[in-house]
Amino acid sequence: MSAQGVIAQATIQQLESEVILRVENQTTQSARADVWIRDALLELSGNTEFRDDFDQLEVTGPLFNLTGGSSVASGAVQEYAFSNFLSAGDYNLSTLDILLWYDYPTNAFRRRLRYTSYQAADKTPQFCSTPSEWYRFGDSLGFSPVPDKNYQVQARVLRRHPINDYYNQSGGLSQTPILIPVEFYEVLEWMAAERGFAENLNYAKANEVHTLIFGDPEDPARPGLIKSLKTRRKKENWRQESALRPIVHRYSHRGR
Repeated sequence: MSAQGVIAQATIQQLESEVILRVENQTTQSARADVWIRDALLELSGNTEFRDDFDQLEVTGPLFNLTGGSSVASGAVQEYAFSNFLSAGDYNLSTLDILLWYDYPTNAFRRRLRYTSYQAADKTPQFCSTPSEWYRFGDSLGFSPVPDKNYQVQARVLRRHPINDYYNQSGGLSQTPILIPVEFYEVLEWMAAERGFAENLNYAKANEVHTLIFGDPEDPARPGLIKSLKTRRKKENWRQESALRPIVHRYSHRGR
């Protein structure tokens, strides 16, 4: 632990021995354990139920210039490739927000654009004005209305967990830093072990581990390890004051 009290992030390699132990030492192939951890890490980190706890997966993309004009015919552009809004190597699992600076190039004022569907945007004539909404169509990001001048926009996205061997980063798969809180490590190790049992065709053990992680749907008394992890926002909000509500009981007047 550092002087600031922060626990250092582990790498996939540092969880290898624990995962192999959990699959009853049936294999000493650390390379296979790395793959199980990788796949489990992608599944767990992509679970939007726990998104609020994975701060390092919520990132802001680069500033991007929209091309405006008096009309589409004069050069105003409504739709742009989504890759323009992502940093190199990032893959977007979920678009959280699109921000627009409407005083470019000063960029002193910005606002959040509302989300709409491309079907709703298509109902509006292609007039040019300050965009107030964004939509997704295929691999494109569109704006409605069409920009009437050059603006800068920026996306906030939930990215896929970076994996070294996917992006040709140095160090290889085993040196991939694990960017989720240590509270999730036990769940991650069991999820990797479940894959190990399945790969070794021990499906009975794999099913037992799955129940350990996610609980038994037929037995509410066995909620599973993952249900015990209260997400960060719930931890932050549970002490918030609640408004007092009057309790009104039914009253009926009975004559004497």
